[in-house]
Amino acid sequence: MATIRPPNGPSFPDKMNNSIFPPISHSIANGLTPPIFPPNSSTLSSQSNQHTYQTNTPIFPPTQQYQSTLTNQQNSSPTLPSNIYNTKMNPTPAATNIYNPLSNHQYISSVPPTTHSPSSQPTIRPMYPSPASAYRPQVQQTQIVPQTTYPQMTNQNSQPLPPPPPPPSSTYPYPHYNSNSNTSATTKTTPYLASTYPGQVGQIPPLPQPMPYAMGGSTATTDNQQINNMNGPISNNNNLMDLLKVKSVVSPFAEELPISPLLNEENQQMNCSPEVMRCSLNAIPQTKDLLNKSRLPLGVLIHPFKDLESLSVIQGTKIVRCDACKSYINPFVIFQDTTRWRCSICFRLNDLPQEFLFDPVTKTYGDPSRRPEARFGTVEYTASSDYMARPPQPAMYLFLLDVSHNAVQTGYLQPFCDILFENLSSLPGDARTKIGFISYDSRIHFYDLSDRQNGTFRIMVAPDIENIENKLDEFLPLPDGLMVTLCDCRTIVETFLNELPKVYQNNPETDSALGTALLIAGKLLYNTGGRVTVIQTRIPNINPGALNENVGKEPTSIGPTTDYYKKISLDYASQQIACDLFLLNSHYIDLTTLSGISKYSGGEVKYYPGFHYVQTPNEVERFENDLRRYLQRKIGFEAVMRLRSPPALSIHTFHGNGFVRSVDLLVLPNINPDAAYGMQVSIDDSLAQYKTVAFQVALLYTSSKGERRIRVHTLSLPVSANLTDIFANADQEAVVSLVAKMAADRSATSSLQEAREAICNVACDVLKATMPNNTSNRGFSLVVPNSLRLLPLYVLSMIKSTAFRAGSATKIDDRAYYLDLCKTLPTQYLMQIFYPDLYPIHTIEDKSQILQDGEDELHVPERVQLSFQYIDSHGAYILDTSEYIYIYIGKAISDHFVQNVFNVQTFSALPFDSYSLPDLDNPLSSKIHNFLTYLIQSRPNGTAIHIMREDSSNRYLFTRYLVDDKSESTMSYVEFIRYIREQITK
Repeated sequence: MATIRPPNGPSFPDKMNNSIFPPISHSIANGLTPPIFPPNSSTLSSQSNQHTYQTNTPIFPPTQQYQSTLTNQQNSSPTLPSNIYNTKMNPTPAATNIYNPLSNHQYISSVPPTTHSPSSQPTIRPMYPSPASAYRPQVQQTQIVPQTTYPQMTNQNSQPLPPPPPPPSSTYPYPHYNSNSNTSATTKTTPYLASTYPGQVGQIPPLPQPMPYAMGGSTATTDNQQINNMNGPISNNNNLMDLLKVKSVVSPFAEELPISPLLNEENQQMNCSPEVMRCSLNAIPQTKDLLNKSRLPLGVLIHPFKDLESLSVIQGTKIVRCDACKSYINPFVIFQDTTRWRCSICFRLNDLPQEFLFDPVTKTYGDPSRRPEARFGTVEYTASSDYMARPPQPAMYLFLLDVSHNAVQTGYLQPFCDILFENLSSLPGDARTKIGFISYDSRIHFYDLSDRQNGTFRIMVAPDIENIENKLDEFLPLPDGLMVTLCDCRTIVETFLNELPKVYQNNPETDSALGTALLIAGKLLYNTGGRVTVIQTRIPNINPGALNENVGKEPTSIGPTTDYYKKISLDYASQQIACDLFLLNSHYIDLTTLSGISKYSGGEVKYYPGFHYVQTPNEVERFENDLRRYLQRKIGFEAVMRLRSPPALSIHTFHGNGFVRSVDLLVLPNINPDAAYGMQVSIDDSLAQYKTVAFQVALLYTSSKGERRIRVHTLSLPVSANLTDIFANADQEAVVSLVAKMAADRSATSSLQEAREAICNVACDVLKATMPNNTSNRGFSLVVPNSLRLLPLYVLSMIKSTAFRAGSATKIDDRAYYLDLCKTLPTQYLMQIFYPDLYPIHTIEDKSQILQDGEDELHVPERVQLSFQYIDSHGAYILDTSEYIYIYIGKAISDHFVQNVFNVQTFSALPFDSYSLPDLDNPLSSKIHNFLTYLIQSRPNGTAIHIMREDSSNRYLFTRYLVDDKSESTMSYVEFIRYIREQITK
């Protein structure tokens, strides 16, 4: 697994009582700090897709909310606010008729489901795989159903079943909430299984038949251990850690993703991979009050289009969905018999199509639980025309290229054209795929690539672009020749790519008309949608869309300076166009404003500060690696994504790039395998009648081959009424990722200072809530559950990261980029940005984990915390920050090491800085090279290698990531732990 990690540090005060931290009053009222986002402070706008927060709202909740708290504090125990994080926005009304009245429901007698033991169960790959699983790919799902066509069947027994007599008692021993469990002949009861929950009050009427297991009916135990009733804590005190007495909280090898012990092994395997979907809490609090007491955020982090090693694709059969909530059948439904199933989301009883009894693997009929949909947490359907608003459009790729004098000087055109030339065959698509190019400086340059007879391209220049937005229809020349079918015009496109760098090598034009180029691109793709790729090297300075260059002075506040690019992005979203932005600037470019092009259209931003083809080889390497991945990876068009959850829960905030059409629906003109999203969840009603809660994400998209498909991920988690279990099952990395997304929004709508304080408050509040003895025991201890032992370290590293650190030394473009990453990166990569991995490689032969891959061995060094106390001048170290890998060579390193790794005789013969590692024929060099290859191949983004000596002038690039240490303006990790201890014991 990859560990947690940030860039360098923000600004912390030298003294622990400085005002950067929350005022003392934050711990007066019951010792709890106000929420990171005050209740009722956020609104969701489907018009702008912007989650805006009241800019005049302080970090503390409104006065009226906390007035009673402050008053009661003097007399008795205070009253806590009703909701810690955001209250829900645009609440979804409770679903009506989820359980049809008795007239629509028939009693069903207890029919034990068919017992089925699959020959092989799917395995879950942890979000952070162990080094072994990351190096040697593991099959995520053992059974693949590739392009299976099911026979069409008619249900001959179309009459409804006669109502059987009611059950003899109010309890109904369900063996399991999926019929593929082995049932036991005798029912065993335990203290956790003895009681049954009362009927749910209010929202969900009593079922017209015995209550299903998932809603809390009494159960019979099976051969697999059942989910325990949450009447008491499952956790024990053996999983506690005193942070003030532990030298290192970072484990030497991969941190395993926490999987709830409250779920039995079979249910863990049926869940979708945590690499695809994970929840901040692996045990869902039973009530809103319990969630408030935990002070933890509840949310779901989704990586919906992730590249998977295996995927069940189901084709040619009816897609079975719930009649009420429209969720898809999944491993957590209950098969009443072979004709009916109960939804795991809303618990509606549905008819089961007879064709669902056919098993595509064994080609036999029988138990419905053998179907892939009932076995795997992730499946993909080939959808019918019912799921199409229009026929699938061809894949459309339009490139907008900055060819101003500054762009030519960076030298990006040559590597761009070379890599695109090499990857023309790798562009996703079919025979209909189209491609086009527009370049711009102070003018717009069009390229007619349709002259197949002569095999040449034609350049058309439009110098007069004033008021172009009012005359677009008459402005575009020969639109049919601007977007050409790639397979028909391949030779012309290749010629164009070979000649383009030469055409503009002496271009004197210094201006940039990006705004005009984007308008034209939208017009070109208006009817089909597609992908626009922008490569920009300077700030746009020609209207429309001109931005203030701020020569000699950068702005200090985060926020767009104009809504022009936001409006274009919204127009793109309505036309199914996504825009991806590659920024290769050496000066201020106003990334905050320009990123709006991608934010609302479902695109992404890539950033290469100071890019120059000769002077910054590390940025060139990142750009080239990213561009290859970008051109080769999968793509989905005209996508929509919806998250479904039980009626007692609601989604109130989206995080990520896309257009929010409704409270639970995200419109994504493009979807790519590297994009991730976060969704905050609120508890609206008690979950006392639930034993498990299921979340389901459905992604409907058009593949590059023109197929309409639906990818479905399902995650089921236990419900607990015990606070100890909530903490023991917290996913600390998911919590930090969710808090980072919330804080990124807060910094844009309020201030960076408030966002930093709110992040700090999270650590204080959670650690106070986890262990009440921390407040009463005034000794030198800070005891936390093992599941949250890294939370203070991650919070400190987040506040010290480029996104959130204080001070004017951080460039505004750098900050805006990393704030964007907080909202769009998958959790494992975001955590590596916050807290990088540090490996001593001089001991790789002695202290390393050896992983086997066939006949090959991979040596993975032990990780150490980011502190100088682990840095030895006699050593060499790899610092992996996800985007960069720094190799730091101590000045007292042995001659044996530099001879075998760098092919020089002594340390003094090493260059101060270099960007490639020689591959030598000796065991030590092979071990280090294999390890570097393992690191680079474990992520989708491009990574650059920078090798530096201890006495290099660029040494600060390495040392700035040592966030555990104190600096002139920041606290050390030990000081931060003591600060938290002081706050929660006041």
